[in-house]
Amino acid sequence: MAGMELTPELLRKLEGLAKLRLSPEEETLLLDDLKRILEFVDALPRVEEEREGETPGRLREDEPKPSLSQEEALSVAPEKEEGFFRVPKVLE
Repeated sequence: MAGMELTPELLRKLEGLAKLRLSPEEETLLLDDLKRILEFVDALPRVEEEREGETPGRLREDEPKPSLSQEEALSVAPEKEEGFFRVPKVLE
């Protein structure tokens, strides 16, 4: 993490702020996990820089491609009704 080191002391402070009680083994595991996560986050700007010819945050252009017909899509449906997929109610 640029400019800040993730130390056991900082982890204990975060533990107190989150009102957690971790065993020494859990602290060690969490510290290792957090360091790996922060290394990944720190690498993200470099990944963006490596993309040549792309504007960061810009999506690719849509390209039309063939798709399934309604009949083909419904051929694998476990249940269908009047040309649509039939699914269980989610909300009452």
